[in-house]
Amino acid sequence: MRNKVAMVLAILAGVLLLNAGVTGAATWETIQNFVVGFLGDHWALILVFRALIFIASFGGVAVICGGVLIGAGRTLAGKLFIMLGAGAGLLGLVLAVILPWFRQGSASLALGTATGTFGIIFSVAARMMAK
Repeated sequence: MRNKVAMVLAILAGVLLLNAGVTGAATWETIQNFVVGFLGDHWALILVFRALIFIASFGGVAVICGGVLIGAGRTLAGKLFIMLGAGAGLLGLVLAVILPWFRQGSASLALGTATGTFGIIFSVAARMMAK
């Protein structure tokens, strides 16, 4: 039952992310820049991040696919797709909501993207709920 609720939440989150145009690509590119700066730019590392960024660039579609995978019993793969599409889950939520609030000094910019914010919140909830 938990996975069915997680699947519905993920599909709803994916639709909201598609509507808002939110993808996880920017978050994963930021993570790539940090890791490459720390470990060096080995070709295998770059290749792995290019694959992650490719999947994350689909945003809501990746989250919807993750929900379908969870519904089909492929929980680990589903959680991975949700994490990639939503921008690393909780990290994506922090980047989408809290950072604009600190930069602007008010929550108006962060709350202005409520559809995307709710999409990220629902995607985080779906990942946490799936077993």
